Amino acid sequence: MDAQAPALSPIPAVVISGFLGSGKTTLLLAVLHHMRRLGRKVAVLMNEFGDISIDGEILRGEGFSVMELSDGCICCQIGEDFVQAFTEVASRNPEMIFVEATGLADPVDLLDQATAPHLMDRVTIAKMVTVADPKNFTRLSKVLKAIVKRQTQFADVVVIGKADEATPEQVADIRRYIEAHNPHAPVYLATHGQIPGDEDFRWLLADVEPAERERRRAAMRASLEALSEDEYKAHTDFHSMSCRLLRPLVRDRFERFMQSLPPDIARAKGFVRFEGEEGLWVMMYVNGDLYIRPVALSPSPEEHLVFIGAQLDHARLANDLAACEARRRALAVL
Repeated sequence: MDAQAPALSPIPAVVISGFLGSGKTTLLLAVLHHMRRLGRKVAVLMNEFGDISIDGEILRGEGFSVMELSDGCICCQIGEDFVQAFTEVASRNPEMIFVEATGLADPVDLLDQATAPHLMDRVTIAKMVTVADPKNFTRLSKVLKAIVKRQTQFADVVVIGKADEATPEQVADIRRYIEAHNPHAPVYLATHGQIPGDEDFRWLLADVEPAERERRRAAMRASLEALSEDEYKAHTDFHSMSCRLLRPLVRDRFERFMQSLPPDIARAKGFVRFEGEEGLWVMMYVNGDLYIRPVALSPSPEEHLVFIGAQLDHARLANDLAACEARRRALAVL
């Protein structure tokens, strides 16, 4: 009689959430570089809000394999696709799976998707990490009250990203909020995805005691209130617009355009080239803050931009962006 093969242990998955532009991809990239140095086999599942992947292109350009789910939120719009993608990723038998959720993801729905019956024996959500943007957290916790609260409540760990840009008052505000809504979660400050003094990512890779983790999640669920109609609307009112750039841009025109975006646009990102300048540049815009830096990726992605916000005037954005080109030409709005 053949001996029965031992059952495989579920693959641990780390879910990284946090609002748009909080620094999730920066953190994920730092972790992936560390795992590569260790020779660990990992898989990445990324969900972007928009039909063109920017963060996925960055990870691929750094040599990482990424499975993507775009143009929707994994917790409500593409849930079945998420379960299928999770199943496919698990079938590759990685040592660990990293999931970067869109900034609008509700962790409650995400956990429900990740604990589908046919996934439970293959994958376990080992850790939920929420990344908080110190410059915008207090405002967002009022505008998107329910989503920010849930992302905080269900976090096993909270990381305050962009700590080098934060004031002591901003850090203190986040700590008070976390203490009120999730006093068990440790809080770390990160700069460029790295926690000072913990280059081995012990804070992330150390095991969480499963029984205690599930007890906390069950307690959170028991006290959970359903989203009101207004809260759900605030979650679903966000839309995206993608533009493929057909010519290089004039830098000063582009910077003025980006800095004059209406407040309804919470996030923009993409790849651009500038007239008279060599190479590719990555642009990141978060609630009024603009970052542009050179980037060398292989393969090199096409130049394109994604705008995310509650109200998007597609025609105006396309026209204003076309005015930034070295020579006027129609943009390909996707």
